[in-house]
Amino acid sequence: MNIDLLISKTHDIGLVTTGKFDSVVTAAMFDHETQSLSLEFGETMDTMHLNVPIAEDFVNYIKQRTYLYMIGTDKSFIHEAYRIPLMHINDTKADKVGEW
Repeated sequence: MNIDLLISKTHDIGLVTTGKFDSVVTAAMFDHETQSLSLEFGETMDTMHLNVPIAEDFVNYIKQRTYLYMIGTDKSFIHEAYRIPLMHINDTKADKVGEW
């Protein structure tokens, strides 16, 4: 399965995959420390760490988002498209963030 991170002209962020996941993706997590993305699967309670390089200029757009789009294709047609929450972890520069 190929996974690409794209940004639209209106700065919406999407993960585009060729192929389908075994379970529906219910959330994404962006780790500000490692600048990496992970996906959460609600049905199976699994986590998948993505090996998707994130360019520094993409990070500024990701920091401003609370959701992203999941788009599944078979290289010819879109077979699924939906929006999922984007959670931010290890964001030490966020306003009003404290320890629990």
